Amino acid sequence: MSNFWTISLFWALFLLFILVAMAFVLPPLLLRRAVKPGAQVDRKEVNLAIYDDQLAELKADLDSGDLDTAQYEDARQEIEKRLSEEVPRESAPVVVAQAGRWPGVVLAVAIPLLAVALYVSLGNTEALLTSRVEAPEAHTAAQQGQHATAPMIAALEAKLEANPDDAKGWYMLARSYNATGQYGKAASAYAKASELAPDDPRLLADYADALAMVQGQNLQGKPLELIDRALKLNPNDEKSLHLAASAAYQRKDFAQAALYWRQLLKVLPPDAGITKDIVAAVEEAEKLAGIPGSSDSRGKPGEKVGTGGQAPQGATAISGTVTLSKELVAKVSPADRVFIFAQAPQGPRMPIASLKIDAGQLPYRFTLDDSVSMSPNDKLSNHAEVMISARVSKSGQPMAQSGDLQGKTGPVKPGQQGVAIVIDTVVP
Repeated sequence: MSNFWTISLFWALFLLFILVAMAFVLPPLLLRRAVKPGAQVDRKEVNLAIYDDQLAELKADLDSGDLDTAQYEDARQEIEKRLSEEVPRESAPVVVAQAGRWPGVVLAVAIPLLAVALYVSLGNTEALLTSRVEAPEAHTAAQQGQHATAPMIAALEAKLEANPDDAKGWYMLARSYNATGQYGKAASAYAKASELAPDDPRLLADYADALAMVQGQNLQGKPLELIDRALKLNPNDEKSLHLAASAAYQRKDFAQAALYWRQLLKVLPPDAGITKDIVAAVEEAEKLAGIPGSSDSRGKPGEKVGTGGQAPQGATAISGTVTLSKELVAKVSPADRVFIFAQAPQGPRMPIASLKIDAGQLPYRFTLDDSVSMSPNDKLSNHAEVMISARVSKSGQPMAQSGDLQGKTGPVKPGQQGVAIVIDTVVP
């Protein structure tokens, strides 16, 4: 019933627009005066009347003294000469063709017919005939994501057919397949993308994840090979670490799983939503592995394991505490980001190792070691001495900007503990 009213409303509006258009076009055609067929205008009579007026004006100029007799005669002869040339002795009458009102009548009929014909040929008539009973099915398809992403996937497929060397395009297509549950197609697209971009650890991790779904969520075999490649490229890639821990847990290597999850906790942001779940996973894996003291070593809830919640790991780890001076407390918001990092005393100022926390966690017990190094080729343990700094970033960016708050100490040697950093300076 509602479909009937929708169609009725459409056609009512359609006719209304036609009537408005005709209101502008038809009145000038229908209201114009009609001249009877065969009506004639005598050109000779018209021309004679014009020349009579000119002669009358000429006579008036003579009487007023504007012209003398000689000038009058010359002008009169010129008018008579033009008259004899332009007015033939036998002037044929001119028939005035007058259409009358019939063009307006034709348009009044043609405009609606043409409008309907154009809509039928070019418009979407099926949309009007679609029953509302079908709406729930369309809504269900949209919920599943298939209907909404199909045009985008088709466009990506066409684009990649024309440009098969577009690594980013293959990656995007693979993620689109994955989002719609087409894991086999996703794995194939990831494979193509990884051939074009073999050094992207996140791509390799996503490829491994899709392959595991194809294998019934089994991470062993090819998926594990991809995960290992990703970790060699970036030992701190979050997804790779999580997948590596899950793979170890699947093959009942619980101790290795706990190590991977501990590493993941070091690189996760303090406010990450999965932190509690990973802490619980560490505790369960260590318990299954028979590792004693796992409850004490996992740290406080929300605190990074290995970066303040436990003793330094390795002889080269540097640990200590970051505090905020009382004078600057009012300048800091709990949501401000704090970067703790080690730099070489001389040379490039690029951080060697770094951590990121929220200002609300201050004072903070930190640990810097090789696991948080910025580059696998430039680890903290490679340096004899480093400078340790802590900066409250008002912009949330690691680069220092005017108004940031900072403190530093050093140089200190790798393996040193009890390092104290006080944030007591405003960056000019």
